[in-house]
Amino acid sequence: MEITAENLKNMNYPDFVGLINQWNVLPGSFVTLSKWIQYAGISKDSNILQVACTTGFQSREIANLTGCKGDAFDLSEYAVVSAIYNKEHYTPNVEINYMVQNGYEYETSKKYSHVIVGGGLQFFPDPQKMKDKCIEYMQDGGYLLASPFYVKEEIPQELIEKAKKVFGITVTTQGYKEIMKMYTDLEIIYEDRNELIMETEEEIQEYCRATTNRAVKILDKEGDQEIYDAIYDRLYSIKEMSNELRPYQMYSVLVLRYRKNVYPNRYVELF
Repeated sequence: MEITAENLKNMNYPDFVGLINQWNVLPGSFVTLSKWIQYAGISKDSNILQVACTTGFQSREIANLTGCKGDAFDLSEYAVVSAIYNKEHYTPNVEINYMVQNGYEYETSKKYSHVIVGGGLQFFPDPQKMKDKCIEYMQDGGYLLASPFYVKEEIPQELIEKAKKVFGITVTTQGYKEIMKMYTDLEIIYEDRNELIMETEEEIQEYCRATTNRAVKILDKEGDQEIYDAIYDRLYSIKEMSNELRPYQMYSVLVLRYRKNVYPNRYVELF
Protein backbone atom coordinates (compact mmCIF):
# COMPACT_ATOMS: atom_id res chain seq x y z
CA MET A 1 0.00 0.00 0.00
CA GLU A 2 1.21 3.47 -0.85
CA ILE A 3 1.52 5.57 2.27
CA THR A 4 -0.57 8.67 1.67
CA ALA A 5 -2.58 10.84 4.04
CA GLU A 6 -5.79 9.60 2.42
CA ASN A 7 -4.85 5.93 2.82
CA LEU A 8 -3.87 6.49 6.44
CA LYS A 9 -7.28 8.01 7.12
CA ASN A 10 -9.13 5.15 5.42
CA MET A 11 -7.24 2.10 6.73
CA ASN A 12 -9.15 -0.19 9.05
CA TYR A 13 -8.31 0.31 12.71
CA PRO A 14 -6.16 -2.83 13.31
CA ASP A 15 -4.05 -2.18 10.21
CA PHE A 16 -3.57 1.50 11.06
CA VAL A 17 -2.42 0.64 14.58
CA GLY A 18 -0.10 -1.99 13.12
CA LEU A 19 1.34 0.25 10.41
CA ILE A 20 2.21 3.12 12.77
CA ASN A 21 3.46 0.66 15.41
CA GLN A 22 1.25 1.89 18.20
CA TRP A 23 2.00 -0.19 21.28
CA ASN A 24 -1.63 -1.18 21.57
CA VAL A 25 -1.58 -2.27 25.20
CA LEU A 26 -4.09 -4.24 27.21
CA PRO A 27 -6.12 -2.78 30.09
CA GLY A 28 -3.68 -2.17 32.93
CA SER A 29 -0.57 -2.20 30.73
CA PHE A 30 2.59 -3.30 32.60
CA VAL A 31 0.70 -3.59 35.90
CA THR A 32 -1.53 -6.30 34.46
CA LEU A 33 1.49 -8.13 33.06
CA SER A 34 3.13 -8.09 36.49
CA LYS A 35 0.01 -9.59 38.09
CA TRP A 36 -0.17 -12.33 35.47
CA ILE A 37 3.50 -13.19 35.91
CA GLN A 38 3.12 -13.43 39.68
CA TYR A 39 -0.22 -15.21 39.99
CA ALA A 40 0.10 -17.51 36.96
CA GLY A 41 3.70 -18.43 37.76
CA ILE A 42 5.21 -17.47 34.39
CA SER A 43 8.90 -18.38 34.33
CA LYS A 44 11.73 -19.14 31.92
CA ASP A 45 10.28 -22.64 31.56
CA SER A 46 6.87 -21.38 30.37
CA ASN A 47 5.67 -21.69 26.79
CA ILE A 48 3.18 -18.92 25.99
CA LEU A 49 0.79 -18.11 23.17
CA GLN A 50 -0.64 -14.63 22.58
CA VAL A 51 -3.88 -14.46 20.61
CA ALA A 52 -4.59 -11.34 18.53
CA CYS A 53 -1.17 -9.97 19.45
CA THR A 54 -1.40 -6.68 17.49
CA THR A 55 2.11 -5.10 17.78
CA GLY A 56 3.27 -7.66 20.34
CA PHE A 57 3.33 -5.80 23.66
CA GLN A 58 2.05 -8.54 25.97
CA SER A 59 4.08 -11.51 24.73
CA ARG A 60 7.22 -9.43 24.13
CA GLU A 61 7.30 -7.78 27.54
CA ILE A 62 6.33 -10.92 29.47
CA ALA A 63 9.12 -12.81 27.71
CA ASN A 64 11.52 -9.96 28.42
CA LEU A 65 10.64 -10.01 32.11
CA THR A 66 10.64 -13.79 32.60
CA GLY A 67 12.74 -15.43 29.88
CA CYS A 68 9.82 -17.54 28.69
CA LYS A 69 9.40 -18.56 25.04
CA GLY A 70 6.41 -18.86 22.76
CA ASP A 71 4.31 -17.84 19.80
CA ALA A 72 1.94 -15.01 18.93
CA PHE A 73 -0.38 -14.30 16.02
CA ASP A 74 -2.55 -11.58 14.57
CA LEU A 75 -4.74 -11.27 11.50
CA SER A 76 -3.12 -7.97 10.47
CA GLU A 77 0.09 -8.30 8.48
CA TYR A 78 0.99 -4.70 9.38
CA ALA A 79 0.70 -5.51 13.09
CA VAL A 80 2.89 -8.59 12.81
CA VAL A 81 5.57 -6.68 10.88
CA SER A 82 5.63 -4.14 13.72
CA ALA A 83 5.65 -6.88 16.38
CA ILE A 84 8.77 -8.35 14.77
CA TYR A 85 10.34 -4.89 14.53
CA ASN A 86 9.66 -4.26 18.23
CA LYS A 87 11.17 -7.58 19.25
CA GLU A 88 14.31 -6.93 17.22
CA HIS A 89 14.76 -3.31 18.34
CA TYR A 90 13.63 -3.33 21.98
CA THR A 91 14.01 -6.93 23.23
CA PRO A 92 16.46 -8.69 20.86
CA ASN A 93 16.97 -11.65 23.18
CA VAL A 94 13.28 -12.51 23.39
CA GLU A 95 12.26 -15.83 21.77
CA ILE A 96 8.71 -15.17 20.55
CA ASN A 97 7.65 -16.21 17.06
CA TYR A 98 5.19 -13.74 15.49
CA MET A 99 2.97 -14.89 12.64
CA VAL A 100 0.03 -13.73 10.52
CA GLN A 101 -2.86 -16.04 11.32
CA ASN A 102 -6.63 -16.16 11.59
CA GLY A 103 -7.34 -17.14 15.18
CA TYR A 104 -10.18 -19.48 14.27
CA GLU A 105 -7.89 -21.36 11.88
CA TYR A 106 -4.65 -21.59 13.86
CA GLU A 107 -3.61 -25.22 14.25
CA THR A 108 -0.66 -26.49 16.24
CA SER A 109 0.56 -29.66 17.90
CA LYS A 110 2.06 -27.58 20.72
CA LYS A 111 0.46 -27.32 24.13
CA TYR A 112 1.01 -24.01 25.88
CA SER A 113 1.41 -23.34 29.58
CA HIS A 114 -0.22 -19.90 29.23
CA VAL A 115 -2.56 -18.54 26.57
CA ILE A 116 -2.85 -14.75 26.61
CA VAL A 117 -6.00 -13.03 25.35
CA GLY A 118 -5.94 -9.76 27.33
CA GLY A 119 -9.03 -7.75 26.49
CA GLY A 120 -9.20 -9.10 22.94
CA LEU A 121 -11.71 -11.95 23.09
CA GLN A 122 -14.67 -9.57 23.08
CA PHE A 123 -13.60 -8.21 19.71
CA PHE A 124 -13.81 -11.54 17.90
CA PRO A 125 -17.08 -12.04 15.98
CA ASP A 126 -17.65 -15.17 18.09
CA PRO A 127 -15.77 -14.77 21.42
CA GLN A 128 -16.92 -18.12 22.78
CA LYS A 129 -15.62 -19.97 19.72
CA MET A 130 -12.21 -18.32 20.10
CA LYS A 131 -12.13 -19.07 23.80
CA ASP A 132 -12.86 -22.74 23.06
CA LYS A 133 -9.95 -22.74 20.61
CA CYS A 134 -7.72 -21.33 23.36
CA ILE A 135 -8.65 -24.26 25.60
CA GLU A 136 -7.51 -26.63 22.85
CA TYR A 137 -4.08 -24.99 22.83
CA MET A 138 -3.53 -25.32 26.59
CA GLN A 139 -1.75 -28.06 28.45
CA ASP A 140 -3.54 -29.69 31.37
CA GLY A 141 -3.10 -27.30 34.28
CA GLY A 142 -2.40 -24.38 31.95
CA TYR A 143 -3.65 -20.83 32.34
CA LEU A 144 -5.78 -18.45 30.31
CA LEU A 145 -4.80 -14.83 30.99
CA ALA A 146 -7.48 -12.21 30.33
CA SER A 147 -8.21 -8.58 31.16
CA PRO A 148 -11.70 -7.87 29.81
CA PHE A 149 -13.48 -4.54 29.87
CA TYR A 150 -16.99 -4.28 31.30
CA VAL A 151 -19.24 -1.31 31.95
CA LYS A 152 -20.17 0.02 35.37
CA GLU A 153 -22.89 2.24 33.95
CA GLU A 154 -24.64 2.42 30.60
CA ILE A 155 -22.69 4.13 27.83
CA PRO A 156 -24.81 6.75 26.00
CA GLN A 157 -25.84 5.57 22.54
CA GLU A 158 -24.29 8.57 20.83
CA LEU A 159 -20.94 7.71 22.42
CA ILE A 160 -21.25 4.08 21.26
CA GLU A 161 -21.89 5.27 17.71
CA LYS A 162 -18.99 7.72 17.87
CA ALA A 163 -16.66 4.97 19.10
CA LYS A 164 -17.77 2.64 16.30
CA LYS A 165 -16.67 5.23 13.74
CA VAL A 166 -13.25 5.43 15.39
CA PHE A 167 -12.60 1.73 16.10
CA GLY A 168 -14.72 0.07 13.42
CA ILE A 169 -16.43 -2.15 16.00
CA THR A 170 -18.99 -1.78 18.77
CA VAL A 171 -17.25 -1.29 22.10
CA THR A 172 -18.12 -3.50 25.06
CA THR A 173 -21.49 -2.53 26.50
CA GLN A 174 -21.96 -5.52 28.82
CA GLY A 175 -21.83 -5.48 32.58
CA TYR A 176 -19.55 -7.52 34.82
CA LYS A 177 -21.70 -10.65 35.16
CA GLU A 178 -22.39 -10.81 31.42
CA ILE A 179 -18.69 -10.60 30.60
CA MET A 180 -17.71 -13.15 33.24
CA LYS A 181 -20.16 -15.80 31.95
CA MET A 182 -17.59 -16.82 29.37
CA TYR A 183 -14.87 -17.45 31.94
CA THR A 184 -16.57 -19.16 34.88
CA ASP A 185 -16.13 -22.69 33.49
CA LEU A 186 -12.42 -22.21 34.25
CA GLU A 187 -10.98 -22.01 37.76
CA ILE A 188 -10.49 -18.40 38.81
CA ILE A 189 -7.08 -18.52 40.44
CA TYR A 190 -6.79 -14.74 40.64
CA GLU A 191 -9.06 -11.80 39.92
CA ASP A 192 -9.18 -8.12 40.67
CA ARG A 193 -11.50 -5.38 39.40
CA ASN A 194 -10.09 -2.04 38.41
CA GLU A 195 -11.23 1.51 37.78
CA LEU A 196 -9.91 3.52 34.84
CA ILE A 197 -8.55 7.04 35.32
CA MET A 198 -8.91 9.54 32.50
CA GLU A 199 -5.72 10.87 30.94
CA THR A 200 -5.05 14.59 30.72
CA GLU A 201 -4.82 16.33 27.36
CA GLU A 202 -1.12 16.86 27.99
CA GLU A 203 -0.59 13.13 28.57
CA ILE A 204 -2.46 12.23 25.38
CA GLN A 205 -0.51 14.78 23.35
CA GLU A 206 2.84 13.51 24.64
CA TYR A 207 1.92 9.90 23.82
CA CYS A 208 0.77 10.85 20.32
CA ARG A 209 3.90 12.91 19.65
CA ALA A 210 6.24 10.11 20.69
CA THR A 211 4.41 7.45 18.69
CA THR A 212 4.04 9.65 15.60
CA ASN A 213 7.70 10.71 15.68
CA ARG A 214 8.74 7.06 15.69
CA ALA A 215 6.18 6.10 13.04
CA VAL A 216 7.36 8.60 10.43
CA LYS A 217 10.93 7.49 11.05
CA ILE A 218 10.08 3.79 10.59
CA LEU A 219 8.01 4.59 7.49
CA ASP A 220 10.78 6.80 6.06
CA LYS A 221 8.44 9.80 6.02
CA GLU A 222 10.37 12.21 8.23
CA GLY A 223 9.83 15.75 7.03
CA ASP A 224 6.53 14.92 5.31
CA GLN A 225 4.18 17.16 7.31
CA GLU A 226 1.04 15.83 5.60
CA ILE A 227 1.85 12.26 6.61
CA TYR A 228 2.86 13.36 10.12
CA ASP A 229 -0.43 15.21 10.59
CA ALA A 230 -2.50 12.30 9.24
CA ILE A 231 -0.90 9.86 11.69
CA TYR A 232 -1.00 12.23 14.65
CA ASP A 233 -4.59 13.35 14.07
CA ARG A 234 -5.98 9.84 13.72
CA LEU A 235 -3.99 8.54 16.68
CA TYR A 236 -5.17 11.48 18.76
CA SER A 237 -8.79 10.73 17.84
CA ILE A 238 -8.29 7.12 18.97
CA LYS A 239 -6.79 8.17 22.29
CA GLU A 240 -9.43 10.84 22.80
CA MET A 241 -12.21 8.34 22.14
CA SER A 242 -10.72 5.80 24.54
CA ASN A 243 -10.48 8.53 27.17
CA GLU A 244 -14.14 9.50 26.75
CA LEU A 245 -15.17 5.89 27.42
CA ARG A 246 -13.14 5.51 30.61
CA PRO A 247 -15.74 6.95 33.04
CA TYR A 248 -18.13 4.18 32.01
CA GLN A 249 -15.68 1.28 32.05
CA MET A 250 -13.87 -1.02 34.43
CA TYR A 251 -11.70 -4.06 33.75
CA SER A 252 -10.79 -7.30 35.48
CA VAL A 253 -7.40 -8.95 35.62
CA LEU A 254 -7.97 -12.71 35.40
CA VAL A 255 -5.79 -15.77 35.88
CA LEU A 256 -7.89 -18.77 34.86
CA ARG A 257 -6.76 -22.40 35.20
CA TYR A 258 -7.75 -25.25 32.93
CA ARG A 259 -7.76 -28.77 34.39
CA LYS A 260 -9.16 -31.65 32.38
CA ASN A 261 -10.59 -33.38 35.45
CA VAL A 262 -12.55 -30.25 36.44
CA TYR A 263 -13.42 -28.40 33.22
CA PRO A 264 -16.12 -27.33 32.38
CA ASN A 265 -17.62 -27.82 35.85
CA ARG A 266 -17.44 -25.25 38.62
CA TYR A 267 -17.17 -26.59 42.18
CA VAL A 268 -15.98 -23.35 43.79
CA GLU A 269 -18.26 -20.47 44.78
CA LEU A 270 -17.95 -17.08 43.11
CA PHE A 271 -17.33 -13.99 45.23
